[in-house]
Amino acid sequence: MFERWRSFELAGESYRETIASIGEALKKLGVSEKEAETARQLTEHIFSLQLALRPEVRVKVNLRKRFGDISLRMETIGNAYNPLQVLTEWDENDPDYERTIVLKSKKEMLSYSHSNGKNIVTIKVHEAGNKQIRYTLLAMVMGILVGALIKEVAPQDLITMLNKNIIDSIRTMFLNSLNMMIAPVVFFSIIAGLTSISSASDIGRIGGKLVGTYMCTTIIATAFSIIIGLCMFHSGVPQVGTVSGSGEGVSVSLLDMIVNVVPKDLVEPIVNRDMLQIIFVSVLFGITINMLGEKAQLLKNITETMNTFCLRVITLLAQFIPLIAFLSMMALMFTVGTDSLLLLGRVLVGQFIGSMAMIGVYATVILLMGKISPRPFLKKIGSFVPIAISMGSSNAAMPFTMKFCTEKMGVSPRLSSFSIPLGATVNMDGGCFYFSIQAILLAKMYGLEMTPAFIGALFVTVVALSIGAPGVPGGSFVCLTSIIVSFGLPTEASAIVLGIDPLTSMFRTSINTIGDIAATTALSKHENMMDEAVYMNTEA
Repeated sequence: MFERWRSFELAGESYRETIASIGEALKKLGVSEKEAETARQLTEHIFSLQLALRPEVRVKVNLRKRFGDISLRMETIGNAYNPLQVLTEWDENDPDYERTIVLKSKKEMLSYSHSNGKNIVTIKVHEAGNKQIRYTLLAMVMGILVGALIKEVAPQDLITMLNKNIIDSIRTMFLNSLNMMIAPVVFFSIIAGLTSISSASDIGRIGGKLVGTYMCTTIIATAFSIIIGLCMFHSGVPQVGTVSGSGEGVSVSLLDMIVNVVPKDLVEPIVNRDMLQIIFVSVLFGITINMLGEKAQLLKNITETMNTFCLRVITLLAQFIPLIAFLSMMALMFTVGTDSLLLLGRVLVGQFIGSMAMIGVYATVILLMGKISPRPFLKKIGSFVPIAISMGSSNAAMPFTMKFCTEKMGVSPRLSSFSIPLGATVNMDGGCFYFSIQAILLAKMYGLEMTPAFIGALFVTVVALSIGAPGVPGGSFVCLTSIIVSFGLPTEASAIVLGIDPLTSMFRTSINTIGDIAATTALSKHENMMDEAVYMNTEA
């Protein structure tokens, strides 16, 4: 049931027994003893304030459970009277002094309104930890159903107008609002993480282990992706053209990538949103602040405040994720027809197989590196996938990835604020499957032979591009185009797979972020930076 009600009535002569019954009813709904006691205490204090004003007052109390949230709603008929109002002059000898202190200390649980002649006080007893996930999943299902229905009954012109003028506009505004916060979130979170790790040797050790772990999983993902691509398209691929043999090659220089990590000025990385350069500057600043010690205490405080501010902005924007998920699924149903899905279904099957294989790899990393059971990781990770799907971008999902690591996996914020931004830049395991499988498909469609030289070149190119690929929507598609052009295929060949790009984006973003979470979780246990009780708790 989405909603469950049970009513009680508080009156002066028997209110203590009724409040006790409310507490028992709350426990039957699954709230903890502490939550039930807090709810009983708040109910008694609010009723006592109302009773002092009107001895004959009778309060109707409705107990409600909706989507895992549990609340108490206290209704009183009469003129407007807010028992939660802030009173400025209080004497410690006043009999209501203690009640007011309690109510003020729990004000985030309380709300008041006056409607239809009723004073209504709501007490938030329990909030479901996965409420956002449930809303997002429901929004995705509704988006698919509504999109399919509109596609069947509405004319194409109306669908095009709706997709372009409304859906695309809202999604663009949302992604722009996230993208504007990416650079400051990465900058301040890394500095805050490094300044909380005071030892330079610790920073070097942890950073080295992170990069090493990310590189290992990238190499494994690339090998798996090429094998899956060769198996999925071994035969039955129609040829639509021939290789020109004179296509402009796109060289991938590891040396240039390393040299370009160091920016020419401090503004350029922010303006261009170059994550590698931002990471370099923030690591440099964080180490320098550590070296200054107490002299830089003011900088440390400012950094921590700005980090908290940026994450709070992201939390505010996150309230719109279900809406974006709904619109994204509608747009997907508008632009991707059933015939296209069947034609390119093997690409999606290949990416799904690769995703399952990589989840197994990540579980192994947690088991071998973290020396802890991967079972909680496997149970919890499914609740994060809808967020990654909605974002369609590793960078956009980064603040939510850090929050998930801290709240669900028990990772210390000191580590997650450093490892997740780094992983969002250099760990693109999902991109490996995207690049390899679709490059092999297109190469087959243009008659390119799968020679050892081709496979070797593809392997090196995919590894390099997966490290340097921008973690923004559309960035991987640009990299795919550069890969096929480097092998002599025409640029327009990439349009063949453009129709399913929204679907493949779901797979690659999910795997990218899950890989970041797995590496961070394993390293947090290895470095004793994990709250193991939080990690092992699969009920939250």
